[in-house]
Amino acid sequence: MKRYGYTLLEILIATAILLLGLTAILGIMRSTHQRSVAAADLADAQLACQTLLNEFLAQQSRIKPMEAKPIEGLPNWKITAAVYPATQPGLFTIHVTAQKFDFNTKMPTGIMYQLLRWVPQDRVEIPENNETIEGIQLLENPF
Repeated sequence: MKRYGYTLLEILIATAILLLGLTAILGIMRSTHQRSVAAADLADAQLACQTLLNEFLAQQSRIKPMEAKPIEGLPNWKITAAVYPATQPGLFTIHVTAQKFDFNTKMPTGIMYQLLRWVPQDRVEIPENNETIEGIQLLENPF
């Protein structure tokens, strides 16, 4: 006598294989989503740095350091601007940095974007008493 259909063991094995495949696919999708959100945040941080640098360069006033301030639309990201003398005489380097901070500890996460631009010395407001902003020595080149 011939039997038609599948045994219970065959159905359980097929179900287990299907569940393993679905678990793997969902894990990959979650990882991909997290990375795409991180990439979008980094792109927004890059745009914020470029915008601030363009604002500095378009202004007629002298460029001066800027303390960390939040970036609109990017929670836990802050943007700063620092000014350092360049290695070439008569030039200064503007460092515009966007950095992500941990929500709980308020410490930097290591994720950041930085733009550098050289400008002539006459465009820079040099601090008078060698001020520091957030521990950065403004008149020493970090390199």
